[in-house]
Amino acid sequence: MIVTGCSRRKKASINPLLHPGNLIAGGVSDVAMQWTALITSAPRTHRAASLYAGRSFTDAVWSAQAAHLPHIIVSAGLGLVEAEQEIPAYALTTVGATDENVLSKCPLGTRPVDWWRAAFPNAPLKSIIAQAPGRVHLALSKTYLEMIFEDLQQLEESSLQKLRIFTGADKTLKWSRFESNILPYDARLDGPDSPLPGTRSDFASRALRHFTTLTLGQPEADLAEDRALVERALYSMRPPVLPKRERRSDEEIRGELIAVWAAMKGNRQRMLRHLRDTLLISCEQSRFARIARELEGEGLR
Repeated sequence: MIVTGCSRRKKASINPLLHPGNLIAGGVSDVAMQWTALITSAPRTHRAASLYAGRSFTDAVWSAQAAHLPHIIVSAGLGLVEAEQEIPAYALTTVGATDENVLSKCPLGTRPVDWWRAAFPNAPLKSIIAQAPGRVHLALSKTYLEMIFEDLQQLEESSLQKLRIFTGADKTLKWSRFESNILPYDARLDGPDSPLPGTRSDFASRALRHFTTLTLGQPEADLAEDRALVERALYSMRPPVLPKRERRSDEEIRGELIAVWAAMKGNRQRMLRHLRDTLLISCEQSRFARIARELEGEGLR
């Protein structure tokens, strides 16, 4: 089984009713009840695997299909979703300075895990993992790991032995009972010898895809053997040499994106790499995504 996060990017137009802007601010339980009412009454017209966009999600789908494994999606808006399940086109997140962040409707200090507990108190992650017949590949970012951490804490020892965790947020699980379940992927996956270089935001799904290629057609192995397999695969890879990048204002970054938008057909991954690798401009993923969304809202396509 593969368990990954959803994506804020969608391939279909969002149902305007399914947006945190329609919620009345209040206690996290009250806001969660409002959201549940909206989602429950919304038409479900999109297959989950076909709705979400972006490299991180695409790599996760590739891994699930290549390995012929069930794919479970962790969604801050819908809970646990099967890839083949029909879902509505919604807009909700628990991270970032965006109007899609539902935590802006909740009391100050509300955490993603608080939202998850209030909105999806019966999310069956424990039973799903317990019933999985083989490895459970968990590829999640820091935010998603923290959001479902309490669910993971409920796992029995037999389930723990099946768990393979792919993440760039190792510190989140430092000193926890899951530390040894993290497969030893590191910065070498971003280096010059990596077959799957990318950004930190898609690190978990790239690590999952790399592991999937290593294990395709191979017999099931235990956790120690899987860790050793990854260590051998990374042994000869070099870490990236990080260039010195300059900090620029939002307006300067907007100008650079506008200059290449047409030539790169609005491809976000190419434009971010252009900023970072060609122009040597420092730009965080979330900041880049915000500026790109603003430009799209102004008519750039």
